[in-house]
Amino acid sequence: MTISSAAQAAPLSPFKKLTMDGRWLASLIMILGVGSASMNNFLSSAIMPDIIRDLGGQQRAFWVLSLFQIGSILAGTVTGSLKARIGARPLFIAAALSFLAGSFVGGAANSLEHLLLGRMLQGLGEGMIVSLCYTLISDLYPENAVSSVFALLSGVWAVSAGIGPLTAGILTESWSWRAVFYANLPLSLMLLVLAITVIPSTTRDKSTSTQSSDKMSMFPRLGLLAVAVLLIAYVGELRSLPHITGALVVGLLLLLLAVKWDKQSATPFIPRSAFKFTGILGLGMWVTLLLSIASAARVVYGAAMGQVLWGLSVTQASYAMAITAFTWTAAAWIVARVQTPHAQTSLIRLGTLNIIAGTLLTVVSLYTMSLWIFLLSSVFNGAGFGMSSQFLKKAIIYAETDDERDRASGFIGPLQAAGMAIGAALAGLLAGLSGFSVPGAQDLITLENASQSGPILFLIMAGIAGIAALLAFKMPRMV
Repeated sequence: MTISSAAQAAPLSPFKKLTMDGRWLASLIMILGVGSASMNNFLSSAIMPDIIRDLGGQQRAFWVLSLFQIGSILAGTVTGSLKARIGARPLFIAAALSFLAGSFVGGAANSLEHLLLGRMLQGLGEGMIVSLCYTLISDLYPENAVSSVFALLSGVWAVSAGIGPLTAGILTESWSWRAVFYANLPLSLMLLVLAITVIPSTTRDKSTSTQSSDKMSMFPRLGLLAVAVLLIAYVGELRSLPHITGALVVGLLLLLLAVKWDKQSATPFIPRSAFKFTGILGLGMWVTLLLSIASAARVVYGAAMGQVLWGLSVTQASYAMAITAFTWTAAAWIVARVQTPHAQTSLIRLGTLNIIAGTLLTVVSLYTMSLWIFLLSSVFNGAGFGMSSQFLKKAIIYAETDDERDRASGFIGPLQAAGMAIGAALAGLLAGLSGFSVPGAQDLITLENASQSGPILFLIMAGIAGIAALLAFKMPRMV
């Protein structure tokens, strides 16, 4: 019996779909590509105090994280469009080399300026690698395996959340913070080898005649996007509510202008149907963006809540937050076998409702000062994302034709990152206005005002998640 006939005779397990017909190498690329991004996300935050003690420049510590984020969003945004023109293989090689160079420069840095250069190169490489992984899913896997791929990637994030803080501590204590950067070197070389041997070099966009003036517009478009993201990210460094409000409003306006300008271009970076309030792609991107915004408050304040409100240690608070990632993975693997479009659409809608419930439970945990309710809210949030995220991304990827598919799938990563940046800035503004977090205070949140002002912040985030749910119910059913 052939593999194909066996597949028709009995449903394949998610693991089998990821490894049969030689696809284990493709799955390895996904694990290493997304895994490197997730691990660096946790490791970089953990080693920041050691970097500042060694290199100095505490007033510029913001840039160590933000330059990586800005580079990642910019590189991820252009990935889909570039892949359609020149193919995935040369892009992946360039991204792996950028990540390799950034890791070496960062590890060898003897000044904060050199470290910032390394972080920017890392961000450009990582952003492109993650977006390429998303664009390659439809090239390397059959459609019935896509849910299993995203379940695998959620597992990668969960493992990173579990071992990230511990790994950072071991590497830093046994050598120094530089070991975190140098550990990426063999990983970069593995990605480089896999890019050369596994990734296809085919392109989708066969057109060669594009006005040079439109090609030149890509640089000011990217510049405008970079300024917008920078302003939004810089909100986290501001200590005055008027300054926070001004930076957030101007950043959002510039972001809207950048998106509008891009969609009018003959060579756009994002799909033309993005952010419309009709169709699977437009509504799917709105749902993805709004859920990222709504979840940012937990990411920013969750660990601090565990430490300040319930006296958890740094490690305990980190693992309390990691419950969301663990539950996300468990739910994703449970529903990965679901193949009918009707059921997948229902899971997207049910997932958004779970996220609303989890956010409302966070409100209750602050009213009652209950750690157990807070942990339960993490379970609901993780389960909500686990049952909906993979099918939402699948819907975005397959909503467009081949000409637009690379742009749609490549934009998923930057869209989520932008949503987190907007959500973090909005959460900072709301926390300052409500008194949940006092700008310039030593602690991120205030114990005295937590039960009175904290619920207001998360009620607003629940409302944003509610808008996402309404749009999810408006989405046409997948076919």
